[in-house]
Amino acid sequence: MNIKIIIQAAFIFLFLLAGMSCEKKGNNYSGNEQRSFCYWNTSYVSDSALWNKLEANHLYVRYFDVDWDDLSGEPKPIASIWSNDSLPFNFTPSVFLTNKVFEKSSEQVLDSLSAKIKRRIDDITTSFGASAFYGREYQDRHLNQDSLRNIVIGEYKNRYKDILIDCDWTAGTKDKFFYFLNRIKKDCSSKNITVTLRLWQYKQTKTAGVPPVDRCLLMCYNMQTANNFNVKNSIASLDELKKYISGDKYPLILDVALPIFSWAVLFRNEQFVGLIGNATDKDYKDNFIEYESLENGRYRSLTDKVIGNYFMRKGDIIRVESISKKELNDMAQYIKKEIPMDKYSRITFFSWNKSYIENYGTEEIKEIYSLFGK
Repeated sequence: MNIKIIIQAAFIFLFLLAGMSCEKKGNNYSGNEQRSFCYWNTSYVSDSALWNKLEANHLYVRYFDVDWDDLSGEPKPIASIWSNDSLPFNFTPSVFLTNKVFEKSSEQVLDSLSAKIKRRIDDITTSFGASAFYGREYQDRHLNQDSLRNIVIGEYKNRYKDILIDCDWTAGTKDKFFYFLNRIKKDCSSKNITVTLRLWQYKQTKTAGVPPVDRCLLMCYNMQTANNFNVKNSIASLDELKKYISGDKYPLILDVALPIFSWAVLFRNEQFVGLIGNATDKDYKDNFIEYESLENGRYRSLTDKVIGNYFMRKGDIIRVESISKKELNDMAQYIKKEIPMDKYSRITFFSWNKSYIENYGTEEIKEIYSLFGK
C-alpha cells in the first residue's frame, strides 16, 4: 500500500479516536476536566509550562461579548478573542451578553441572535483549530495538507462539550433570557448549554428564576459594589459569602468559580473613578514618595500622575483589593460543606493570568483543587 495512504489513514484514525473519547455522556462532563481556569482577555497566549505545573485540565475561554447597538437597532458581537496559539484539550467557549440585549430584543431577534452566536463560535473555533494544525509538525510532503487541516479543525469543533452563556440577568429580563437559552439549546443541540450564576441569583430564586439548563457556574466573587467607598473588599470575603449561601440548596448541579485576581479601586472625593487591573499592595506600600499608606489596604496619592487609563490627582484614594490565601481557603471549605456538587463539578479560578497565579501560588491553587477532590 502507498506509504502516503497508510500515514494519512493512521492520522485520521487517531483524530477520530480522540473525537470519540471526548463525546459528551448525557449531561455530564468527562472525569478529567475538573481543574479549571477562566480566560477572559481578548488575545490568547498559551503557557504550557505553567498549565502543566498547575496540573490544570480545563479552560473556559471568553470568545466574545454581545451588546445592543443603538445605531443599527440590533445586538452585535464585540471584543472577539484572537490568537495564533492552540487551546488546551478540554475547553469551553464562553459568551457574555449584556442585559440591554434582552431589554431591547424581541423573540424574533433572539432567534436570529442564537443562530449568529453559533456561527461565530464555529468561526472562532475554526481559527483555533487552524492554529493547532499549523503549530504542529504536520508539514509532511507525503500528506494532503488541506485534508489534514480540515480533520484537525473538525476534531477541534467536536472536542468541546459545552458552551457557557454569561449574563447577569434580572427579574425584568429573565423571561427573554430563558427564552434565548431554550433557543440556543436547539441551535447547539450537540452541546450542553451552561450558564453563569451570580450569588444573588443563587439566593433569590423567586426573583431571578432558575435557568432552563442542567448546570450553572456559580461565581463566588464580586460580592459587593466596587464603587461604594465604604466597602472594604468588593471582590469577596467569607462573611459576605455566608450571606448568600445558606438555607435552601439550588435546584441545579453547580460548578464553582473562585477569585485569585486583584485590582485597585480609584476614588476622588469619595466618588468612584474607575478600576485599575492587576494591582497589588506591593505596588503602593513601599512607594513613600507618591503614596501615603492608610488603613485597610488604602493609599492616598501625594502627586498628580497617570495610572492605567486614569489621571490620578493628589489626594485621590486607592483601595487595593485581593483575596488572601487563608480567606480563599476558608471560602473553599465553606463552599464544600454547603454546596452539593457531583463528581463532574468543575472548580475554576478567575482568571488565567500568570501574575495572578504567581501572586497566589501554584501549590496553594493545587491544594484547593485537592480539597474538592479534583
